[in-house]
Formats: sequence, structure tokens, C-alpha cells
Amino acid sequence: LQAIQDDEYWFPYHYVAQYKNGFSQYYNDTWGINYIATIEFILNKLEREHYYSLIDIGCGDGRLVKEVQDKFPNKVVEGIDYSERAINLAKAMNPRGAYYCLDIEKEKPLHGEYDIALLIEVFEHILPEKAEVFLNSVKNIISKEGLLYITVPHVNKPLEYKHYRHFSVKSLLECLKKYFDILEVIPFEKIDVRKSFIDILLTNPFFILNMGRGKTFIYKYYKKNLFLAKRESDCQRIFVKAQRRI
Repeated sequence: LQAIQDDEYWFPYHYVAQYKNGFSQYYNDTWGINYIATIEFILNKLEREHYYSLIDIGCGDGRLVKEVQDKFPNKVVEGIDYSERAINLAKAMNPRGAYYCLDIEKEKPLHGEYDIALLIEVFEHILPEKAEVFLNSVKNIISKEGLLYITVPHVNKPLEYKHYRHFSVKSLLECLKKYFDILEVIPFEKIDVRKSFIDILLTNPFFILNMGRGKTFIYKYYKKNLFLAKRESDCQRIFVKAQRRI
């Protein structure tokens, strides 16, 4: 019986229901469809790469590390973050994950150098005046001819309170060019009124959409029609694949 109970503790479900400031029995991540589609996008990209080790820089609660581990169980996959609270949460949510609390500007991770580094929605949190030092530190933990995957919010998207800046393709490449050769640029998260309609379906004060097939249909439609943008002017985020300069 204890083993059955332990299996249920993969998520802190007792913290979901609330009674203060009104009753609620669910949490709703309004950015969830964007986030999970990005994870799938990254995993599909990684499937085409030849690598042994990978590090997620600024891993936060460790979800991306977990998904990479699940998809590629024979790879060395680690996550780092300078937030001790984030790392503790990552370890709690994914006990088999390798997570470390450190500042890459001051120390190197355990593995030393990695074939691929992920910098997913992190660079916008770095002070502009510290950006060059930070990117040099990122470069130094990537192996010779290793790869960097980076995503950032585009200037088309209003600046968020927790971000120092958003980027155009030009401004992002300007930051990267000293340390990396650019291999691929993809604008994504398309600006489209259809996405607003999807957001209303998934998040509104009147009903919760719980029909599994309906939600899956919406998600597949979003990935097929609204995730990638043909033009930079239509995007809200940018993906860049780059290679470390020797």
C-alpha cells in the first residue's frame, strides 16, 4: 500500500485545491500550450543531432531536462540554475535527474564540457551589461564544435516585468556572433487571432475544457498552424541553433 501511495507523489496534488480568496480545485498555466509545444520542438530538433552530453542552462524546475532524459535515456543530461529554490524543486519533481545549483560565470558544471547546451527562455533574464560575460561562460562549457540551442522572446512581444529585454533576429545574432557561428534561425509562436480564440477556449471564467480528444485536437491544430511563423514580423519568439567558435 505504501508503494501505491508513493507512486502518487510525482506531483504535489494536495496543494492544488484552495479555499482562501474563493474556492478552486485546479491550477491553470495560461502559457502551457506554448511551453509544451516548444518542448516538443526542441526534442524533435535534438533527434537529428549526434551528441553524447547535454546541459540545460537556467533549467528552472527541471521539466525540459526530464523530457530530454525520457526521450534520450542513453545521453548524459544535466540541468543547472543559480536559484537554489528552483534546483530543489527540480530534484523533488524528478529525483532521477541531475540538477546542480551553480553560477556558470564562477564555476564549471560537473561534466565540464557538453556537446549541446540549451538556453531556453533564459537570455532575456540576463542584464544587458553582463550578456557578453555570460555568453562567454556558456561557450566555455560547450565542447569543440558543440551546439547551442537558444530561444528568446521577440520585440514583437511586449516586454514582461521579469525580462530585461526582448530581441529582434538582428539584435540576438549581434550578441551571439562573437562566440558562435549561426546555423539556423526560426521565428515561432505566430501572432494570429486564432491563437487568441484557442486561449479563450482553454482559459476562461465560465468553463474548463476537460474533453481529452478536444484538447488534443486543439493542441495539434496549434502545432500545425500557429507554432511556426513564416516571417519575423509575425513571430513572438526566436529559435537559433549555433555552433561554438573555436
